[in-house]
Amino acid sequence: MNFNKLSIGVVNSRNNEFVEECRYSIDRQWYLPDYTEYLEVENFNKEHTIGACYNEIVKLAKMDWVLFVGDDDMISRTYLFNLNAFLESFKERDKMKDVVCITTNIILYSPDKMVSIDAVPQGMWNRKFLLENPFDEKLPRYVDSEMFERIEDMGKLIIHDQTNAGYYYRQHDNNISGNKFERKGGIMKIMHERIKLNEEFGIKL
Repeated sequence: MNFNKLSIGVVNSRNNEFVEECRYSIDRQWYLPDYTEYLEVENFNKEHTIGACYNEIVKLAKMDWVLFVGDDDMISRTYLFNLNAFLESFKERDKMKDVVCITTNIILYSPDKMVSIDAVPQGMWNRKFLLENPFDEKLPRYVDSEMFERIEDMGKLIIHDQTNAGYYYRQHDNNISGNKFERKGGIMKIMHERIKLNEEFGIKL
């Protein structure tokens, strides 16, 4: 199997134990060390938008693909390996040249709960594509969703690895989108509105 070169980018806006746990989950990845790099951009006072921080990570990156991980989230030990395996298997299909993002499923967790939810994280992006099409630096949030919409208009593709639920989205009081555990019956309504999975945004399963 071919191993792609992957950059992992984190925007550190908290500088607390959540960030330490995030770093630890990245450090313990089962992937070739020479094929990965860790990049962290500090944004403690929120002086920059998330889009500006993402673009800074892309500029700093030296690898072919850039995975964004929330500074209060974690990824499973095999997350990078599974992303790479799915990407390589997709290369056997048509239109690989149009793939600019690969994403997965999410596990929503807190100290006393853990549940699989119908949503996707920010994903891993083709660095060359992001250099040519940077994130919107004026948006205060949901820059990935805006990029998903642009991808649809450009005829590019997001691929969704439904077998990989190795992204752990932390639920806590400071989540910008509220407490998702309390959304009975429509637990991921907000994320559905943000991301609009499958054919709406050209996601190919």
